[in-house]
Amino acid sequence: MAGGKLKRRLPASSILEVIVSMVIIVIVFGIAMMIYTNVLRLSLSVKKLKVQALLQQTMLKAERSTENTTLSVIIGDFRIEQEIKPYQDNAGLTEIHLTAFDANQQKIAELQKVINSAP
Repeated sequence: MAGGKLKRRLPASSILEVIVSMVIIVIVFGIAMMIYTNVLRLSLSVKKLKVQALLQQTMLKAERSTENTTLSVIIGDFRIEQEIKPYQDNAGLTEIHLTAFDANQQKIAELQKVINSAP
């Protein structure tokens, strides 16, 4: 008969056991989120290192060029803005300013250098 009384007691969890298990789950989830955040942060560091190398290469090319220009160059997944102008209205010095942006147009790295452009 389906509606009959049960003769023995069914085991159940107490509220304390449920709270302890939820605290353990939250702690494990928190540790997993910290690991995930660290992985994302480190991958950004690799991206920054790659962009720094690209900026160094672009800087070497820009040092050879003595004309005052502003241009945008796309290298791989990055866009590099290059600005070459006289440094504080001094004819003998040239300022080179490079800024790298990713595909989301976020600034990743920046490099600025003043060089002697007098022959």
